[in-house]
Amino acid sequence: MEIQKSFFNQKSNDFFSFPPNPFFQLQNRRYIGNKYRLANWIFSTLNRECSGDSFADIFAGTGIVGATASKYFNKIILNDFLYSNYIIYKAFFKKGHWNQNNLNSVINHYNNINVKNLTGNYFSKNFGKKYFSKDSAKIIGFIRQHIEDNKKDFTEKEYHILIASLLYSTDKIANTVGHYDAYFKKNFIRDNFYMSLIQPIDIKSLSIFREDTNTLVKKIKADIVYIDPPYNSRQYSRFYHILETLTKWDHPKLYGVALKPKRENMSDYCKESAKDRFSELIKNIKTKHLVVSYNNTYLSKSSSSQNKISLEEITDILNQRGKTKTFEKDYRYFNAGNTHFNNHKEYLFITKVENKRKIKRSPLFYVGDKYKLMNQLNDLFPKQINHFYEPFVGGGTVFLNIQAKKYFLNDIDKNLINIHKFLINSASHQKNFFKNIEKIIHKYNLSHSYKKDIVPDSLKKSFKKTYYAQFNKVGYEKLRKQANKHKENDPLILYVLLIYGFNRMLRFNGGGKFNLPVGNVDFNKNVVKALNDYFSFVQGKNIKLTTKNFKKFLNKKNYLKDDFIYLDPPYLITGSEYNKLWNDKLEVDLLSLIDDLNKKNVRFAFSNVTHYNGHKNSSLIKWMKKYSVHKIESNYINYYNNKKKKLKEVLITNY
Repeated sequence: MEIQKSFFNQKSNDFFSFPPNPFFQLQNRRYIGNKYRLANWIFSTLNRECSGDSFADIFAGTGIVGATASKYFNKIILNDFLYSNYIIYKAFFKKGHWNQNNLNSVINHYNNINVKNLTGNYFSKNFGKKYFSKDSAKIIGFIRQHIEDNKKDFTEKEYHILIASLLYSTDKIANTVGHYDAYFKKNFIRDNFYMSLIQPIDIKSLSIFREDTNTLVKKIKADIVYIDPPYNSRQYSRFYHILETLTKWDHPKLYGVALKPKRENMSDYCKESAKDRFSELIKNIKTKHLVVSYNNTYLSKSSSSQNKISLEEITDILNQRGKTKTFEKDYRYFNAGNTHFNNHKEYLFITKVENKRKIKRSPLFYVGDKYKLMNQLNDLFPKQINHFYEPFVGGGTVFLNIQAKKYFLNDIDKNLINIHKFLINSASHQKNFFKNIEKIIHKYNLSHSYKKDIVPDSLKKSFKKTYYAQFNKVGYEKLRKQANKHKENDPLILYVLLIYGFNRMLRFNGGGKFNLPVGNVDFNKNVVKALNDYFSFVQGKNIKLTTKNFKKFLNKKNYLKDDFIYLDPPYLITGSEYNKLWNDKLEVDLLSLIDDLNKKNVRFAFSNVTHYNGHKNSSLIKWMKKYSVHKIESNYINYYNNKKKKLKEVLITNY
């Protein structure tokens, strides 16, 4: 490798034999969220609570947690979307040949650059006299270009080590509070650049990624997955833009006082969508233990420092995957600016993941809902489904727990389908949905325990089992009266009436007026959770909704390989409200239609009951003998007397 002598001081005594900082350790960075001082606490906690052989740090940041994990686990996975972090991981951890003496010699030359012989470069012209002194910026820019020009003379490992060493050395002298969102405005900035080598770390088995985390977790698997995402609006790609530019060395056009390039690598975890993205992430991770770091900057007075996900939301999302324990530690946070608050704590959530699939419940809580039976049904449903058909969709719990390429959902009840359409459309603007719901709740003074319990204690004492009905009756009836003034049913109002109505049904009189009385129910956390699960599931799904009778719906389809039909019609011998519309002829027509589907080799699963409170469906029992019959353990409760209904439920399949 040729190095022009004119760039360096010539006197031998200008070469430093013993630099002030011979090596940079991994933790020698100023980085928001750096877990170096918390690593011992984190891993002592993991040692008590978790077990396994592999560890993934999917928002790795400095890489401290992953490096510490290598002392305890045989396989390590690191991921971060910043390019500078990705190169630093390769420099510190990735195996490869490198010669320390050669690199020491190169860096020794770099530390003896004669800045008077340097002309201005991209780095000095943009960042000199701002983030760095003019001379330091000239040297940094020169070194980075020199590394790039002589890349062929270095091994891949050496190339990464030199860039990482430059990043650490540059960061050490930056005229900032610890990030690059702004710089101190000074008349004089010291020329104190000095380059030191990093000290690589040997890790036996390591995989390094630079991917969107939500995409990555669908490809990887580890016994323990550690999650430490950004939680506030401060984008790391903007905070460390100079290190990104120095790493990529792409000379981007810069904008604004802070001299930032065009936006890239913007994390959804710093936006309003953070909660939804976190929920999606947690749902898709394949692991035995979920470990989440979190701090209480949501209490910060600075809006940019306030967390996008609350402590309660984190807990609720993790609890969907298994039992979650919470650990906390008083911790003096890294203050990168003027944000101050007291009682700062670091939280560690550890979730032991349950293998049992978490079932989503329809937010309609509809009569005949299959929520409690879904684990049994899922075990009996096909594993591979192309198009999913459901002619009697009802509340929709079944389709919410089916993975298919396309969904064809149908119900003869137009109001029910309109509510589904309304909820699917609301998935893309959930804030407005809940805002409009709350307007109705407050206008008609309806109870809403998901936020606040407003039912007086005196009412609870007087009506121990029906106080919600007593409290909501006046407001509910006013809302129902208002709704019935209009010819067309507003799906939002209809949904609120359904949630607060008796047995959560949709019932209309002969004149088309909604006539369900108030129920002893409330807009509670279960309703909000069901809505959030619904919204999360339907987004991006290909769903077609119709209101045909079942014969028209099923006969006009061109079925493909791996298509699947689930049928849950009104049951002929039970007493539910909507079963009154079902009769012997419709039952015969349906059974005949199912036989036709079977002849076409279309897979189906058919729910029904053979016995109910002394009644027997003899024609069904005779018909189903030609197919596979699976007994379903059900424990439906009679709404009126809280006694278990005496029934025998079955799932009939042709596969």
